[in-house]
Amino acid sequence: MYTNSSQVYDLAKENYRVLVKYCHTLEEEGYFRQAGQILHKNIYEILDIYIQSLLIDLAAFSGHFGENERKFIVALPDSKQYDIPETGEVPRETIDAAKSVIKAPPVILQLMSLRDREKGSDMSASYIDVILNIIVAMSYLNDRHDEYLINFIMSFYHSIEAFIYYADREQRFTERYLFKKASGDLSHPGSVPEVDEEVMKAPDIPEKVEQPEAVEPSEVPNEAESDVATLTVIKSEKLPDETEDERKAHLKELMDELEGLVGLSDVKKEVHSLVNLIHIRKMRKDKGLPSPDMSYHMVFTGAPGTGKTTVARLIAGIYKELGVLSKGQLVEVDRSGLVAGYVGQTALKVSDVVKKALGGVLFIDEAYSLVQPGNANDFGQEAIDTLVKLMEDHRDDLVVIVAGYTDEMKEFLKSNTGLVSRFNRFIEFSDYTNDELVKIMLVMADKMEIKLSDDTVTKLTAYLSGMTEKDRKIFGNARGIRNLFEKMLVGQANRLASIEEPTIEDLSTILPEDLGTCI
Repeated sequence: MYTNSSQVYDLAKENYRVLVKYCHTLEEEGYFRQAGQILHKNIYEILDIYIQSLLIDLAAFSGHFGENERKFIVALPDSKQYDIPETGEVPRETIDAAKSVIKAPPVILQLMSLRDREKGSDMSASYIDVILNIIVAMSYLNDRHDEYLINFIMSFYHSIEAFIYYADREQRFTERYLFKKASGDLSHPGSVPEVDEEVMKAPDIPEKVEQPEAVEPSEVPNEAESDVATLTVIKSEKLPDETEDERKAHLKELMDELEGLVGLSDVKKEVHSLVNLIHIRKMRKDKGLPSPDMSYHMVFTGAPGTGKTTVARLIAGIYKELGVLSKGQLVEVDRSGLVAGYVGQTALKVSDVVKKALGGVLFIDEAYSLVQPGNANDFGQEAIDTLVKLMEDHRDDLVVIVAGYTDEMKEFLKSNTGLVSRFNRFIEFSDYTNDELVKIMLVMADKMEIKLSDDTVTKLTAYLSGMTEKDRKIFGNARGIRNLFEKMLVGQANRLASIEEPTIEDLSTILPEDLGTCI
């Protein structure tokens, strides 16, 4: 335990100097150029704002702004970014401003990750390791640091982990290492303390921050092996376990619903084959036979309105009942839900979406729109790169399904080498035939206890048959049928408005004139 504030400060300053060197490298190599033009600050000012904000947030989290802590916050960085009074209350606006900085995307870390990807370095991981040293250093100025430090470090780390680039999975931080960081001796830059058996057990965590369930972490490498350790895969909270009979019943319901969909014969065959493969894989594993790894991620190709979202929802539930996923929910997004307009925000948006999808399926519609060749200011590629990383981090409890037109999706998969290896199952969704579209209309009507007269069906069939290829593409398959059905209901309502007391038969029948108002 370090009780000498001067000794703590010297160690923290040594770590801070490492951060300055990293920033100098980014500036010299041109990685900060675009960000600097946007932010109108130099990289060292951005660093100092971030470090001071983090330390202010730490002091606020601990509930204590002591004299030594105030001096530490002001003196550690080279520039003074906040006015911290020596005595009295620290202004609430200062605390709020610091918290806002911490919640914003970590620009410097993101640029370091970009450099790591391009140069095969590990600067982003080392950057965070050094920042953790600084956090621990200031905590030693507070006698209560054991009560809050672990919570603060875990919360901080989980908020920025998506921005760290690791070339090798075996180089990632484990929670075990983070616990050691919070409870062990303050270290010099780049050093990784050895982990004893006692520290390997996670200490009791106060209830300030809810800790997610984690899989068993791997051994922490020593300093000779790596500067950084391994990131634990966080698993989403599981729902109460079902009995085997309940699982089978729910699985049958989902498969029956799939079979009840109009058309999609090839899609149904693919899903049945997948279910059979998972069953056999589980049987082999139960009997001690080799069971190769499977990728459950998928590419759905085809035009809009061909049932891709509906099938994705069913697959999410099927995977859950087969034990592949813990929750089975579907989270649907498109480009606007993943890509932001400025440095740092895109990776944060992708991370938030993935967290919502943990335990289920993340469905990305029109995924090819993430790739916009020739647009230097577009962050779609950043979204793809972040997604690939998070797919690997959460591979035990996340399935991603990307969807779009066939040719465009082939180009999408070429945008990142990691995509091709993760998406090896393709399902083609063909356009519906005219008869299938009519059947979809009848199914929709039946659910509302409405019938189409024979003449209405004839008129609808003739309308669909008369469409050109261009018209059909605009119509949008089942999506177009749904829109047409809603318009027919409006036409029926307008017709019945002139009838004083319409009968049940009137209210339950669509006539040709109702359709005629829509086409």
